[in-house]
Amino acid sequence: MREISVFRIDDRLIHGQIITVWINYAEAKTIVVADDKTAADEFAQSLLKMATPSAIELKIFSVEEAVTFLKMDKGKGKVLLLVRDPAAALRMVKEGVICEKINVGNLNMKKGKSKVLGNLWVFQEDVEAVGKLYEAGVQLEVRAVPTEHSQDLLELLKKNKLV
Repeated sequence: MREISVFRIDDRLIHGQIITVWINYAEAKTIVVADDKTAADEFAQSLLKMATPSAIELKIFSVEEAVTFLKMDKGKGKVLLLVRDPAAALRMVKEGVICEKINVGNLNMKKGKSKVLGNLWVFQEDVEAVGKLYEAGVQLEVRAVPTEHSQDLLELLKKNKLV
């Protein structure tokens, strides 16, 4: 299995913070975007390709395809794995993508979501997926950039009376 140095949940997928700090922090040679919606959208894929530095290999897969790729790929270099939401992260963990910690970045405000932090809003199904990830032995740490103090997502959900 390819080494995943950073597994991140961020609904923006690839954006400025990923390009300027997370790639270097992860020592990544490859970014794997595991997102069913983006995998089916050529325009969204082209935007992610434009945002990715030329020295970094970008792979865009459905969640299922990403699991297969990560399990079978023998390529060199570390991977920065990006998913859009906790449900996708849970699917990957259930399918055997092993990690002890998942970084949680931005989950934007939308109708029906509850505020956890300024840049972190969750649907009830996100809360349920987070609980199942913790049950699977995965810790979720919230921080926008690597230098920021990390906060435990489950504790933040409890503090906001969401669990």
